[in-house]
Amino acid sequence: MVGLSIVLENQNSGNIIGKKSSQLISKTTMFSSSQLNHPSSLPSFLEHCFLCKQKLLPGKDIYMYKGDRGFCSVECRCRQIFMDEEECLNKEN
Repeated sequence: MVGLSIVLENQNSGNIIGKKSSQLISKTTMFSSSQLNHPSSLPSFLEHCFLCKQKLLPGKDIYMYKGDRGFCSVECRCRQIFMDEEECLNKEN
């Protein structure tokens, strides 16, 4: 399968060196039959669109923004980016 994968990284607070543990999620591993039977095993940001709250379906593209925001379409993602830019401009003024 060709495409992007998601890498989730967690900082280990107890480790002095600050070694990170990471988890790689690709479409193949994310939507395997065992995980489809256990939806709680998916990261929560991949369950529903961040903007419109529509359920993100297995096998469909997920459009990402800021690393942990999943969107159902390019339109929802672009609207969120636009709203974030407007908010940033309002804070500057």
